Amino acid sequence: MLSEGEYELLDLLLTESGRPVTWLALLSRDDQPEACRTTLRQADPLIRRGGIPQVTCRPLSGQLDLRKPFAFANMPSWGPAFNQPVEVQMQLYRDVAFRQAFRKELETPRVFSGRWDQVEVKEVSNPAYKALEGKTVAEIAQARRKDGVDTFLDLALEDDLKLQYTVAVFNTDERQIGELITAPRTMIGLSDGGAHVDMICDAGYPTYLLGTWVRDKQVMTLERAVQRLAAEPADFFGLQDRGRLAPGMAADLVLFDYDTVGSGKRPEMRYDLPGGGRRLMMPARGVEYTIVNGAVLYEHGKHTGALPGQVLRSGAAVL
Repeated sequence: MLSEGEYELLDLLLTESGRPVTWLALLSRDDQPEACRTTLRQADPLIRRGGIPQVTCRPLSGQLDLRKPFAFANMPSWGPAFNQPVEVQMQLYRDVAFRQAFRKELETPRVFSGRWDQVEVKEVSNPAYKALEGKTVAEIAQARRKDGVDTFLDLALEDDLKLQYTVAVFNTDERQIGELITAPRTMIGLSDGGAHVDMICDAGYPTYLLGTWVRDKQVMTLERAVQRLAAEPADFFGLQDRGRLAPGMAADLVLFDYDTVGSGKRPEMRYDLPGGGRRLMMPARGVEYTIVNGAVLYEHGKHTGALPGQVLRSGAAVL
């Protein structure tokens, strides 16, 4: 929902710039199921003036370990865990009083809803726990006959806080995702911009839209999806010769196999940054060719070495 200050800021930007304004992001929340609908009602006067909220078609999840428990930063009980040595963190996580405070805060969830079926063991460092990868905390808790809080913390402690979790935070209700991506007052987008490359990866929404929402769920037609991914953003940002296949337009093309195009709900970890650093990646499936300005940039998923892209200026894009 838009606060008074946020509404005033968007109003100021639209008024002073004389340009369209977009903002991130409308995301469904378990703790505030009506928030997106309320925001659209609040923002209707701004939307009519060109203020368009962005939405994404994917569940939004983050990867974390309990050495960096960023997902719980808005919970007071977790304050003592931040910027501490691992030994201090482990002592805190074992503390009965801390666990009880965490449980109490989950009774009125903020961002994390407390649904342990949406928290998955992504990666372990101890080979003895390899069989747990891909299982949810809820499943493991049931097998151990413990509650979610104890299981979540115990698993991390047993792996010296190296265990990696994937936590579904927003857009967990797929019914609301379908409603948002078909709403004409929204634009499909969303990007983290690379600030947290080992925690979040928002890439993959174009192929996820085509594979999951068009082919599998048939929520919209293929033609409408392509329009939403290509023509609408190009029009919004004033890229006059992009976004459509027509004479005189730039030869920017993506050729994909309709039967296989798609991407996963969750990214995968790669260790290919300098010094063995890690980052999350969202590989695409079914994309055969990517053509930019008439030159083949990617062929069957491999870069050709061509670099035909150019910086584009709003309202003045040229070949």
